[in-house]
Amino acid sequence: MGRILHRPGGPWTGILLAASVLGSCLQPAPAQTPVTIVLTPPSPVVGGGVSLAPQPLPQGFTSCFWYRSATVTDPNSLILNYVQYPNPNQTNGPAHTGRETAGPGCALHIAGLTLNDTGNYTVAIQIPTAPNPVRSTVVLRVYEILPKPTVTPNQTLVLENGTFTLTCNSSPSANTVLWLRDGASLVPSERLGLSPDNRTLTVPNVTRGDAAAYQCEVRNPISTNRSEPSTVTVAYGPNSAQIDPPGPIALTLGSLLTLRCVANSVPAPSYRWVLNGTDTKETGSSLTFNSITQDHQGTYMCQAHNPVTGRTAWASVAMRVTGTDAPRPALSAGAVAGIVIGSLAGAALVGVTVYFLYSRCRNETPKENEAPVLVYENLPPTSWAGPVAQPGSPSDPSPTYQTLQPQQQDVYEELKK
Repeated sequence: MGRILHRPGGPWTGILLAASVLGSCLQPAPAQTPVTIVLTPPSPVVGGGVSLAPQPLPQGFTSCFWYRSATVTDPNSLILNYVQYPNPNQTNGPAHTGRETAGPGCALHIAGLTLNDTGNYTVAIQIPTAPNPVRSTVVLRVYEILPKPTVTPNQTLVLENGTFTLTCNSSPSANTVLWLRDGASLVPSERLGLSPDNRTLTVPNVTRGDAAAYQCEVRNPISTNRSEPSTVTVAYGPNSAQIDPPGPIALTLGSLLTLRCVANSVPAPSYRWVLNGTDTKETGSSLTFNSITQDHQGTYMCQAHNPVTGRTAWASVAMRVTGTDAPRPALSAGAVAGIVIGSLAGAALVGVTVYFLYSRCRNETPKENEAPVLVYENLPPTSWAGPVAQPGSPSDPSPTYQTLQPQQQDVYEELKK
């Protein structure tokens, strides 16, 4: 085909111009590099400062707006507007606290940080060549030196197969919470119930192995702290009891014996002892006999009762005593003293009685200054003058009397006195 000729100023000139304009309008705008906000320092501390800098900064930007929010729709969340060209200028908004300033590169500086400064921050950067501002959002977390956390309840008593719940109380700036049992970290399991932030620990279907000291540990990028132990006691039993030594027991009179009631129970049970069906009023876990007598013979029973679980267990043992006479117990010091005092009193009484009898007999004896007592004695008959019996005459029938006369005391008798 031949070449198409056209004259300047013909209809093709208008068509080509229109196509050129339309093609320029359809070309895509230059793509903008995503902007991120860099925190310096990355873990700001309460009382310190932080800088929020957009990077990379778009070329040709003229101004930026900072919002204390994840969006730019609420005008009350505007912190400030910073204009860099042609003259740097800052205009504060409703959310300005007096601690925020903007600098070169549209960086936002916040001094005197508090925990309330934690939150979302958004920057909107204006570029004359872009129809819409470039936006970026960052989450600012302000940290503090974590105080010592506490666990509530700080002590709990739970029944076996029951459930207990512990809560870790700490600063909101703690972004990590761990639980420990007897100093070892708890491994998450299906049985252990943890809240989404790990601040609550729930343990169902409690076993005896769950009795321990629990702690919570809190962490943030600048500190770590751990609570005091919280003691969990699991109450159980008694399911059974026994008496030590086991029976039957055979003893002799005067023997020593201690019976002990043994029961596996938490908390420790209360005890009661019964002999032959009669309460002995003994409430300790042991029963001691210093000298066995016949009265101690019989069947002993001990009762172990847990007031928390309400469980009660019994055990019994039979004791037989042999022998006919129990040894006499040794006298105490008081008894010995009583015997000595009684003996002295008896001796004194005997002495008084003897003295009284002696005095009485002496009063009945004649005194020396009175007349001597006459003592009579028999003397042989003496010849007397009378008729002389003739030979062959009959004898005198009259009786012959002996004469009694007082005895004269000689010198020997005097000396005998």
